[in-house]
Amino acid sequence: MATDPDARYRVDRNTLRTNQGFIVGLTVLAFVLGSSAGVWLVLATGLVMAAGTFDERLALFKQAHRRVLKPLGVLGSDIRPEDPMPHQSAQAMGSVFLLAAVAALFGGADGLGWTLNFIVTALAFINLTIQFCAGCFVYFQLDRRGMLPSSIGSNRAFGA
Repeated sequence: MATDPDARYRVDRNTLRTNQGFIVGLTVLAFVLGSSAGVWLVLATGLVMAAGTFDERLALFKQAHRRVLKPLGVLGSDIRPEDPMPHQSAQAMGSVFLLAAVAALFGGADGLGWTLNFIVTALAFINLTIQFCAGCFVYFQLDRRGMLPSSIGSNRAFGA
């Protein structure tokens, strides 16, 4: 059985959109709930994002698309030929911001905590609505300058 060597360079954009929708919804809901209850939702969202960065099976928001929405015919596939690493990197950055937000909220720095939370909310919303991934942009700039470790840097030509 032959395997496609470029299969790892495919991304289902609807899986990413579902992920972004969950991030936007949960981070906004966390703010509405306030510091006492909302901090736990920010923590849960940040942990899901962090876990999903390292193991795709733990990317619960993405799994909602793959295992629920797609099989039910609610939201099909939108497969694109692109490297998933920039998206994983962006998710890692988002999780770091949310976990820093949690630390700030637990530390009593509510203004800082909610600002970090809303940075993630805004960037996920921009990605969801106009498909500009700021974390991907940062990844590409660092990669272009050779500033990423070889384990996550691109081994393909820029723009390929």
